[in-house]
Amino acid sequence: MIQTFIEKNKRLLKFYCGAVQIIGGVLIAGGAVWFPMFVCGPVRLESESIRTLEYILYGASHFSFDFVFVGLAAVILSQLARYVFDTKYKPGLMLRCGDKILYLFAVLGILWAWFRWALFIVTVEDSASQFLSLQPLILPTIAKVLILVGLGQILKRIIPVIEESRTLV
Repeated sequence: MIQTFIEKNKRLLKFYCGAVQIIGGVLIAGGAVWFPMFVCGPVRLESESIRTLEYILYGASHFSFDFVFVGLAAVILSQLARYVFDTKYKPGLMLRCGDKILYLFAVLGILWAWFRWALFIVTVEDSASQFLSLQPLILPTIAKVLILVGLGQILKRIIPVIEESRTLV
């Protein structure tokens, strides 16, 4: 059933994998190019040039997590899809290291949440408010970390299964 679907839609699947890989590459390159420009370049807000720590950290978070991570995930997904449906395709570097990339972003997510909390805690004097400020940071961070680690574990275990199934056929 799955094999007939793959045979019927092979061109569409190849197009999809190619398009997702190009988009992922553009996102990775965009994050790599825009981050230094954001941090080092002149930033104009309300006709003033400012570069505060919070502003730079916002840019670091935005370009690393929204650009680079999504780009890496897109490339890994496209390589996995191509590896599943194309028997001649060998896993690319991103797919072979995909679990480690996901683990790295889980660690970076924890560090980023801790750093944001440490910046915020300085501005709040009330200890109850400081404790309450943890909730919006901890719950989403725990969810993200568990999702990333789970996806890393799945990816780590699925590649040998696909390889084994190819040798049996």
